[in-house]
Amino acid sequence: FALMATHISFYNSSSTNSSSPEGTSLFPNCTTTGTSRSKEVDWSGSTVSLFHTAYFAGQLVMSIPAGALAMKCSPKRLFGLTILSSSVLQMLLPIATDVHVWLTFVIRTVQGMLEATSVPAMNAVISAWAPKHEKARLINFAYSGVYLSPAIAMFATGATSCYVSWDSIMYIYGSVGAAWCILWMMVIASSPATHPRILEEEQKLLTNNGISTSVKSTSNQQVPWCKFFTSLPMLAIWVAAFCRNFIFGLLITEVQQYYKDVYNLPASMNGLLSGVPQIFMVVFMLAGACIFDMLVKRDLLSVTNTRKLAQCLGFGIQGICTLAVGFVDDHILAFVLLSVGVAFSGFAISGYQTNPLDLAPQYAGPLTGISRTGMLGSVISTLLASVLTGTTHSLGAWQQMFIIAGTIHLAGVIFYAIFASGNLQSWAQSSESRTIEAPAATTYGSSSCVNNIINDVASNDKTYEYLDYSSQSEEDIGRQTDNTKIDNKDAAVITVDSSIEVREHKNQYAYGPIRDSYLEKLTKK
Repeated sequence: FALMATHISFYNSSSTNSSSPEGTSLFPNCTTTGTSRSKEVDWSGSTVSLFHTAYFAGQLVMSIPAGALAMKCSPKRLFGLTILSSSVLQMLLPIATDVHVWLTFVIRTVQGMLEATSVPAMNAVISAWAPKHEKARLINFAYSGVYLSPAIAMFATGATSCYVSWDSIMYIYGSVGAAWCILWMMVIASSPATHPRILEEEQKLLTNNGISTSVKSTSNQQVPWCKFFTSLPMLAIWVAAFCRNFIFGLLITEVQQYYKDVYNLPASMNGLLSGVPQIFMVVFMLAGACIFDMLVKRDLLSVTNTRKLAQCLGFGIQGICTLAVGFVDDHILAFVLLSVGVAFSGFAISGYQTNPLDLAPQYAGPLTGISRTGMLGSVISTLLASVLTGTTHSLGAWQQMFIIAGTIHLAGVIFYAIFASGNLQSWAQSSESRTIEAPAATTYGSSSCVNNIINDVASNDKTYEYLDYSSQSEEDIGRQTDNTKIDNKDAAVITVDSSIEVREHKNQYAYGPIRDSYLEKLTKK
């Protein structure tokens, strides 16, 4: 939509039906006015920026309700229906332009409200399926489409604007989206528990990684909203989301106007320069996901430090590059800086975007909804771009915009580095979970090993899952560790990472590998 709208404002500001300057277009004989099939719409550059503001405002309004819906409704159906509805509205956009400009504003706002629901719903699905050491990879793989699609869309929109008509791409996108929704509803399950064809081997694999395959989440689960809003790690995610959206709104919807205003580039070349950086970002996203998951899996870094490293490396470099764009006046140099910044920003998806799944996996939907209110950043940046560039659309005005965006982005990186956390939060623990300290009484088995396990987990703010097995027989509960029989008919089992168990009875502890027979009864925290 951004490139299509920019093409229209380009057409309205062009005095002649001129061809692209030599060497600036991928498509021969592409003119600024498009084709004879293109509709004539009276949109200026400032009007186009306000269209983007309307879309992001719609997302902002629905962000928190969307998170609540992801808890109450099937995330699979919620995601599918929102994309289907938005796709239908996409096909109605060209018709709306014939009626009145305000109808276009309404449709873009409603599209924003609908699509606000898609991210919490998707995160709820991923959270239900993602083992601890694969969260970043699954999140990055799923959302790589969010960043790859603009690259394809920019190129396709540039081509259709040149040779078909600017409005034709709206019908193409809408049709593809509607068709995709049918496939989604056919093959996706909200969780392993609701999958009708899950194999026994798959169930065992998921269970061994702490994923429930037998207990369905309940829509009546109490959500600690007050804890969400008073949590510093959650605030760090929100600040990161705000700064990210400030710059993302600028890069996805306003850079096309920047290339058109300052360098007079047509839709074809504009689309290429705007889309290529997104391809680089997807490459860095997928590579970064593997790297950061490996750091967690091999215990080279804690989850907290891994998230901070991803965030600071990704958004720190992007902030510097965006700041530098504010001091250049060459479109090739601007393109290189934006490409480097956008590429490295792919690392940060393993930071703030994955972070809600660390803090409270069962509340991934609501937490993502709260973080999505950071869409306020996009609202402000697109509105600010409209005000700053005004009617002049000068290089100086755009340079100011990039300097502001880069500064805000770097400030967000510093805040996240100080206050972010990758640990399960106390308000995310169920009533059956508790954090325990090293035992003061007698320990069975190797005392040093038991204490090391407990102290290591406690120091990292992890929890032991505390489950009462007092109804089990003495034969089932008893354990042989270092030739010492623990006669604990009334004992409980405390698990660490679904691989080691620490057994406790009257403040007496022993440790050992967990038994497979109990795996399906345990919930990993």
